[in-house]
Amino acid sequence: MKKYLALILFALIASVSFGQKNYQDVVYLKNGSIIRGVIIELVLNKSIKIETADRSVFVFQLDEIERITKEQFVGKRSGFDSNSEKRKGFIGPSIGISIPIGDFASKSGGLAKTGVHLNLINLGNLFSNNLGVSVTWFGAANPIDIEGIDPWAYGGLMVGPLVSFPVDEKVEWNFRPMIGYSVTTFPDVGRGTDNASSFAFNIGTMLKINVGEKVSLLLSADYFSTKPEFKKYGFEQRISTVSLAFGIAYRLK
Repeated sequence: MKKYLALILFALIASVSFGQKNYQDVVYLKNGSIIRGVIIELVLNKSIKIETADRSVFVFQLDEIERITKEQFVGKRSGFDSNSEKRKGFIGPSIGISIPIGDFASKSGGLAKTGVHLNLINLGNLFSNNLGVSVTWFGAANPIDIEGIDPWAYGGLMVGPLVSFPVDEKVEWNFRPMIGYSVTTFPDVGRGTDNASSFAFNIGTMLKINVGEKVSLLLSADYFSTKPEFKKYGFEQRISTVSLAFGIAYRLK
């Protein structure tokens, strides 16, 4: 009872004493979440209601609250914080479609049709608020537009910079140009399969939606290109695709 009365008394005093527009109410919950905004309602010994900068309204029982403070407003990061400022990395898989384009498409020499793209690892980590590193380990397969022929199969390891910008409290937009090496398997068209490794590059964009303190959803679109040389068949094949993928990731500190 004393704790509840103290919380309410502090909130009332803070609202009167620090009512300047450059200050905001900050509610620290026992589960580790942080909510920033303006306390708009207090129910004695029961609950509080707080409105965030995006007009969202949250109601919390007093036994959920660790403490309430009044802090200076320092930027756009108001609302349901969920300790996201402490988690600047992510790792997880994603799966989607691989759409062949250019000379790799079914109407061209590559004879490839839309297939499957699997990122076994999507890894990103920020070294500052906006810059970091991105790593992807992937595999893909595109069926051949000829019945009975195995699909094009390829995969690789890519690395590059990660540029991140917050869209709101829960959504981040990432840009990730990457380079690396890819290994491609040429379909067996009479003389057996042939494998070739080659330099590759990837230009991708991603929306990372933080749905929980430790979980994010990933929505990505990538352009991938490589040009392996198959010595057994004596030619090179430009492999160019656009992939659209969905994934889930664990948020790293």
